[in-house]
Amino acid sequence: MNISVVVFFAFNVVATALLGGTFAGRKDNKTFKFFGIALLLNAAAFAIWSFGLLSPGNLLGSVTLGAVVFLASLVVMFYVAVQNVRNVRTRWLWMILGLAVVSGIFYVGHITALGAYISQEGFLFFNLSSVVQMLYIFALALAVFPVIDAVASGLKSIYSEIFRYGMIAQVCSGIMLITSKDSQVLYGVGWIIGLVYILLLVTFVFNSKAWHKTD
Repeated sequence: MNISVVVFFAFNVVATALLGGTFAGRKDNKTFKFFGIALLLNAAAFAIWSFGLLSPGNLLGSVTLGAVVFLASLVVMFYVAVQNVRNVRTRWLWMILGLAVVSGIFYVGHITALGAYISQEGFLFFNLSSVVQMLYIFALALAVFPVIDAVASGLKSIYSEIFRYGMIAQVCSGIMLITSKDSQVLYGVGWIIGLVYILLLVTFVFNSKAWHKTD
């Protein structure tokens, strides 16, 4: 067992849950609220994957369930992204399309699964086929990037940029986690994710000034 990897997963769960809970608690702002809910689902996905990492006998089931929860978080993100569509019927058509897309991604991933595994270095690899990697990356980018802009626009200028570029860094890091199997790259990405999360936590969880514009 690689302690660094275990610490990374545990920190990700806690940091994502704290950040998600903070945004979800902004009930006066629908965009913030649902973005926070999506982050909480993300935290749940990482918690499930952490269980698989600590209990290899349950790895495949944990990876599958975690993938379902992660895809559900993308659906919530997409829901936030289409809130600017004024026509309710059109908005729900977009949501149905989003649900169909993530269901398709899960189905394709399931039938082409190569088998998740834990490497000798202790890294958890989902071992996705190239096609499924592509689908996850497109879904992640299309669902999250519009939401980053939507949330950032509701924050004060300096905090808006911290949020925008911090979250873009997290998305890019997530893409590297999906595609790379190089241990040095993964260690580097892990540090980037950790440091960016610390910045986001200090800025939005432990700093009430970030919310003055939204109160």
